[in-house]
Amino acid sequence: QIMKYTFKDITSSLTKKKNSRSSLWVQLWVRKASFPVTYLFINAGWTANMVSVLSWVVIFFAAVLLCFNNFGCMFAGVILTNFWLVLDCVDGNIARVKKVKTFMGDFYDAVAGYGPFSFTTIALGVAAYLTSFLVSEEYRVWLILIGAVGAVANVYMRLVHQKYLNCYFAAKKILGELDKITLKDTEDKKSFAYIREQIDKNFGVAGLFMPWLFVALFTNTFDIMLLCYTAYYVLSFVAICVLYCKNASNFEIEAQAKMKATGKENK
Repeated sequence: QIMKYTFKDITSSLTKKKNSRSSLWVQLWVRKASFPVTYLFINAGWTANMVSVLSWVVIFFAAVLLCFNNFGCMFAGVILTNFWLVLDCVDGNIARVKKVKTFMGDFYDAVAGYGPFSFTTIALGVAAYLTSFLVSEEYRVWLILIGAVGAVANVYMRLVHQKYLNCYFAAKKILGELDKITLKDTEDKKSFAYIREQIDKNFGVAGLFMPWLFVALFTNTFDIMLLCYTAYYVLSFVAICVLYCKNASNFEIEAQAKMKATGKENK
């Protein structure tokens, strides 16, 4: 028998702190839209991971629709891309309401979250190629390449970030310092991590990106949107690589010194 959850159960599960860490676009519209969708899914027996998988499928088909030279298909693609963001909130709502700890929830959420960074960015390049009036027809093919560069830079940046964290946590485990790891750098308003999080939150796919899709569709300016986001992704990629290489070098020196001080061998 499926337990019935009330609408109040869903809305009250969202804390002020959790909501405040979201972009303005999510706070004003997406969260509110996610509540009735959550009500339907949770009472139909869906789990948070199931919704994450669905959002992965949704964002893929949304990207495919953006690649058709047809206003109706592109409009459907923009709607589905925005619906992906709603689903991205729904899986979190379900997890909080059910209060069930899912050990692989972050995996499913991340896999679905990489969709806009890869599929959508490439589709944006194709949409720009199909609708651009700023670039002459003989050079429009470059817009597809720019979309691919933006997608690779975005995903590669996140792979660098994840690999750094994996190595960092592994090193801390060897040094016996896992209990000293905190996320205070993302809460320090003067830190690079906090500033980057705020920019990515409000300018990225959970922020300005979504309403901008509608503007680009109705004004045939996917090309301008593509150039802005590709520049943003490439600059972010370079900044992350430089920062983490610097941090990794400094950490390596400190870690090796600690290993020698404690008499451990680095194997």
